[in-house]
Amino acid sequence: MQISKFRGGRTGSASRSGRESNLRRLLLAQALSQTGFVVLSLAMPLLAATTLQASPFQVSMVSASQTVAFLLIGLPVGVWVDRMRRRPVMIVADLVRAAALALVPALWMLDALAVAHLCAVAFVVGLATVFFDVADQSYLPHVVGRDGLVRANARLVAVDQTASAAGPGMAGLIVQAVTAPLAIVVSCVSYAASALCVARIGGPPEQVAKEPRERLDRSILQGIRYVLGHTVLRPLVACSTTMTFFWSMGYGMLLVLLAQDLEVPAVTIGLLFTAGGVGGLAATVFVGRVVERIGDGRAVVLSVTLAAPCTLLAGLTGTGPRLALVACAQFAFAAGLVIYNVAQVSYRQRSVPPDLLGRVNATVRFFAWGARPLGVLLGGAVAEFHDARSAVWAGAAGTALSALWLLLSPLRGMRVLPVPEPPVDKEVL
Repeated sequence: MQISKFRGGRTGSASRSGRESNLRRLLLAQALSQTGFVVLSLAMPLLAATTLQASPFQVSMVSASQTVAFLLIGLPVGVWVDRMRRRPVMIVADLVRAAALALVPALWMLDALAVAHLCAVAFVVGLATVFFDVADQSYLPHVVGRDGLVRANARLVAVDQTASAAGPGMAGLIVQAVTAPLAIVVSCVSYAASALCVARIGGPPEQVAKEPRERLDRSILQGIRYVLGHTVLRPLVACSTTMTFFWSMGYGMLLVLLAQDLEVPAVTIGLLFTAGGVGGLAATVFVGRVVERIGDGRAVVLSVTLAAPCTLLAGLTGTGPRLALVACAQFAFAAGLVIYNVAQVSYRQRSVPPDLLGRVNATVRFFAWGARPLGVLLGGAVAEFHDARSAVWAGAAGTALSALWLLLSPLRGMRVLPVPEPPVDKEVL
């Protein structure tokens, strides 16, 4: 009796081929979505700082609006995503982002665009991004299987970094050539195309748990308790949260320092931030070999310890050749971040039970990404009452110190991260 076939009569070989095709479609969707995100991350603050002549704190409000949704709904989204099929969630999220962004060039052409409109649009885009990101990370094991996660995550990161390498330069060029509001159109089209790619992913649908659903707060608590009670995930989340908070503080005001204080052209700013994507892309070439050779435990510790202090170079930037220090800081930090993310995300996807994965991913995003708008707003406040360079220095210093969470934890002596029994109280589950 032949048992290698599954739905549709495909053989095991056909199954592998189908998985590869679906992964390619997911990679393309990720490339388009990430391109939209990268262009938006640069174009929105530049639009506020240049076209609308916003103050540093107003610029920080626009940036914060893009990620504040992780604080507001990040935890319940994990529960909701665990109760739904992830692919439709990703499609709807992409379409919502595209529709919201279409309002920006429309309002600009009507000469009605204001900072408040940018914040509102950025907030809606951020809400949809929460759903997309949690569903995306939880959907990957269904597409490739758990044995292929490290390789698939490395390819996804390579796609992200390619978009990060091309996106800022493209955004700067478009802003310089046709103004910032029209640059938003690139993100709008990217999200719409991403939705189409996700819609074309085939194969059997995910199985959604049919057992009685618990109360929302009880389900959220399961994800929080799992993360905070986990000897490996807890220091990883603490490090990611600290790093994101201070990096966002410095990054947001680095744009203000370059665009307003140093009067650097938009296309040059885009090229400087392209260095981050190039560094990340370079790291994807050897990240798999690094993790395999030194172990995922050492990879996460060394990557942050060596790369995070490089952000201090950005505080030394100035006119002329000193602008290159921004590129150096972006390149080194992004390269280390790729190694860190591939190792720790693959570990999470490999070790967390499938029925908890959405909630755990949402919990991690809540802490790590929820820190981003707070960091951006603090950077804006420092720049408003002192100057943008001081905010850049403070952000870089905090980013450099984030490695202490790992160096002072049991991870410091781990070559390979263990996959223990869930440390959560069984009565909660």
